[in-house]
Amino acid sequence: MKYLCISADPRHPVAEELQRQGQEVLVRADASEAGAELVHGRVDVLIVEAESLAEDARWLDALRARARPEEPLVLGVSRSATEEVLAPLLAAGVDELLVVPVSSVEVRARRHLLERRAAKRRHHQSTEAAARGELERLASIIQTQADVALAGLDLSGVMRLLCERARELCGADGAAVALLEDGYAQYRVATGSLLAHMGFRLPVEGSLTGTSLLRGEVMRTDDTEDDVRVNVRATRQVGARSMVCVPLWREARPVGALNLISRHPNAFDDRDVRTLELMAGLLGAAMGNAAEAEARHALMEERAAALAALQESQALFAAFMNHSPAVAYMKDEQGRRIWVNEPYRRFFGLSETASLDRLDDMNLMPPASAEHVRREDQAVLESGQPSATEGMVPSPDGSERFWLTYRFIVKEHSGRRLLGGVALDVTDRKAMQAQLVVSDRLAAVGTLAAGVAHEINNPLAFVLSNLSFLSVELQSVARELPLGRTSEMEEVLREAVDGAHRVRQIVRDLRTFSRGDDEVATAVNLQAVLESAITMARGELKMRAQIIRDYRDVPSVEGNEGRFGQVFLNLLINAAQSIPEGKPEHNEVRVILRPLGDRVIVEVHDTGVGMTPEVCARIFDPFFTTKPVGEGTGLGLSICHGIVTGFGGDISVESEVGRGSIFRVSLPVGQRARELTSPTPRLHLVG
Repeated sequence: MKYLCISADPRHPVAEELQRQGQEVLVRADASEAGAELVHGRVDVLIVEAESLAEDARWLDALRARARPEEPLVLGVSRSATEEVLAPLLAAGVDELLVVPVSSVEVRARRHLLERRAAKRRHHQSTEAAARGELERLASIIQTQADVALAGLDLSGVMRLLCERARELCGADGAAVALLEDGYAQYRVATGSLLAHMGFRLPVEGSLTGTSLLRGEVMRTDDTEDDVRVNVRATRQVGARSMVCVPLWREARPVGALNLISRHPNAFDDRDVRTLELMAGLLGAAMGNAAEAEARHALMEERAAALAALQESQALFAAFMNHSPAVAYMKDEQGRRIWVNEPYRRFFGLSETASLDRLDDMNLMPPASAEHVRREDQAVLESGQPSATEGMVPSPDGSERFWLTYRFIVKEHSGRRLLGGVALDVTDRKAMQAQLVVSDRLAAVGTLAAGVAHEINNPLAFVLSNLSFLSVELQSVARELPLGRTSEMEEVLREAVDGAHRVRQIVRDLRTFSRGDDEVATAVNLQAVLESAITMARGELKMRAQIIRDYRDVPSVEGNEGRFGQVFLNLLINAAQSIPEGKPEHNEVRVILRPLGDRVIVEVHDTGVGMTPEVCARIFDPFFTTKPVGEGTGLGLSICHGIVTGFGGDISVESEVGRGSIFRVSLPVGQRARELTSPTPRLHLVG
């Protein structure tokens, strides 16, 4: 036995005595050195001192765990036999104790006890391993039976399964199923080293497999080179030195054999033969079941042919209805669903296993919608005439969906009447119709605005011309009148001229927003567009907030002046409407214009009521609005989003309830403006 003594004393008395008795003993100073020794070689007994365990004994457990290939025994050594000194050794669970000084007789006695204990433990482990191996083999055979049952009538699969399991359990190099065909045993299934010999044909006469088939007996050879029953040329061809052949029985006659081979002689024992016999029995039963199944299959083919047309028709109908964009259903006269297609299940969130016979309209939709559907159903059931109606049935998440539903009567062979229905979702179509109405209205307003602007410009030109004439004439007359006599008239005349110019500017802005030009990207001066938008929105803004301009010089952007004017006018009006009327001096709408790399940023800040995160998430959705019915279409910001993104920009929003909102528009710089110099300092204006 090999001992490892852990002690700072290189001449440890117990270690020296064991060496005198011819034992291999290593002495290491501490646990780390001992651990390295345990990793690199086998140690049978650890010798530890009680003093080293007094403070902490956990290092000993760690040391045991590192041992290879098994945990060593422990011999404890103490300087005294008192209970206090021996306590650490007892707590650590040592296998034997010695109290120094020791005699050679005591050491020899402890050594013999340790050797006996080690031998007993090895015998116990060997016995356990053997028993465990038998249990594992039995469990594998039981599992194989279950797997064969699961494989059903797949005879090829069963053959492969049994070949592989037999090879694994018996430690063979190869396994095969040879079936008797025209005087030959042909390998129909093969695994392991025999896999390359799939289809190998072996003459029945003069071979071990053939003898097993002819006699119906198990044949085993421990060395094919010395067995006269063996076809040596064939076994050399497949590389077999040991071999077991077990016949396969069907209807009381052998029809094939299950073979195991090994490249080594004396590879198989009686236990392997019994295992192979069990596997052969399972395979023979499977072959019998397969034959019976084949007969049943022939009988069932006629019935299957009769059902094939019906199944094909049903499958075609199901595929057509389940891939249709419409939801379809059938109900009985009490309103209970008999059948629904997949789109119907998806819309109402019904699983494949959901029972339909207890579902009625009240289970799937709000009472008002259910009552409307029930009235329409009843009208068709009473009249017997088909109908096409439109109505709203909300989805399970609460969103409104509009449906065009065709209802008709379906009769069963028994005469029972059912109500059939096919419904198309027309929500998007209605939304597009509403959007077209709004677009037509905007187009009409734009056309009207362009015409009105043109009509105003004509008399406005006369007004400005006459005011200019009056101004010149008044200056001539003033020289003939007393000083200061015409000052008030001059002031009134200047105000009239300013007013006329302001009307001209308003008309110019109106023409900008009503312009019907194509959306061709050109260079656009955003500051001019913003000023026009502010002028147009001044009526909404002046009673609610101050306008603060925070402009930096920016290059032109790629886009369309009229479209951008529409965007900024919409943002300014929304900002104004988010602020209550009455205290304009306490609120502000700040318009920021600044460059950022190769883009220009426009921000519209307001001090309004703000928005929740849920509203911000949907603010650019078409037809989404927080305004009361009749006050908003929900298209303004959606159109703005489409205009901005259509010209390569993006638009975003930041908002917090009670603290206002920030709409940010980012647009690309025009191609010709990319080489411009850096912008000048910002300008702060209040107006």
